Amino acid sequence: MIGILNKVITGRFYKVNAGFFLLLIMLFFGIIPGKQAIDLQYALMQAITGSYAFLGVAMLVWLAYNVKCISFFLKEIQMPENGFLVNLQALDNQKQFFLLLECQAGLYMPSLVYGVFTAMVGFKNHFYPQAVLVLIFQIIMVLLGTYIYANSINSTYKKPFITLPSFNLFSKKSYPFYLLHYSLQNKKGSFIGIKFFSLLLLQAMVAANADKLSKEAICVLIMFLISAHSLLPMSYVSFMEYELSFLRNLPIPTLKRFSVYVLTYSLIFLPELLFLLWNAQQVLPLQIILSLYALAITQMCLYTSLQYLKKMKSERYTFIVFGLFFLNLLLLASTNLWVLAIIEAIASTLLYTFLYNQFELPGEKKE
Repeated sequence: MIGILNKVITGRFYKVNAGFFLLLIMLFFGIIPGKQAIDLQYALMQAITGSYAFLGVAMLVWLAYNVKCISFFLKEIQMPENGFLVNLQALDNQKQFFLLLECQAGLYMPSLVYGVFTAMVGFKNHFYPQAVLVLIFQIIMVLLGTYIYANSINSTYKKPFITLPSFNLFSKKSYPFYLLHYSLQNKKGSFIGIKFFSLLLLQAMVAANADKLSKEAICVLIMFLISAHSLLPMSYVSFMEYELSFLRNLPIPTLKRFSVYVLTYSLIFLPELLFLLWNAQQVLPLQIILSLYALAITQMCLYTSLQYLKKMKSERYTFIVFGLFFLNLLLLASTNLWVLAIIEAIASTLLYTFLYNQFELPGEKKE
């Protein structure tokens, strides 16, 4: 069965993306001589494991590549000619898990290999905490893809072999908390995974730098964690506009609709806020911590408003997230975080107000 998966999914993935990988090889090894190219990659791996800023950027790149792999798999299994893959549900849970794990490892292999070599360079240069973080991140990326594949395939008559409990916090679901309930009911796997990953990185950073925790390292990591949450706005807008499309016929003010997103993001980033208040107050003043919390909320709101742009596809959205990530890094040292949060709050509110009534549902649901 793994041979079929390799041919239908993994092999096709590398054929479709052959130009992309060829371009990367040319950029990494085709521009400068071989020895210098290797030295450059070694220096880059040293920078990744020697600086949390570079490590954050590298993790963002690996995450983006994993999203590319997962999106390709989910798209392929929905193709009519690949409908036979639903028969994977007939396998026992253990065999199915290892088949999907091997498939995900094959898709993610370039990043996995690069990550392992980066960790080895980190260990060699005594950057032990960063090297361990790199390895943990690679394992999470592979397991995340495997879990998503299993939940996608086991969708007709077999339940996923990993089932998370439901969170029926309130019997009555009020409108302001729709998205929070959606996160804990329909998207609990990815949602809990993101929060666990976020708090794990924060804890690892604190543990690795207990004696020399720096403001810059915390701010850069928070910027990365905000970007790691950027998949949530796509799911939320899709849920509100497709599954709850009837809400458009109700006399709800536009700003009240937008406030649902603001409230949801305010609650979602509470764990990070409490973590920083408990562990980093000796390094970061309270107003810096609160400004980072405000920036996380406003930037997620901005990501949400951008979903209402015409022809907003996942590739274009990923490019925008990358751009905002690097822009915020550049502005981090020279701009007051409160000013940045206010600018993003105004921009997201104006965009949502302007674009909401112009938004038209396409013929089929966005991925």
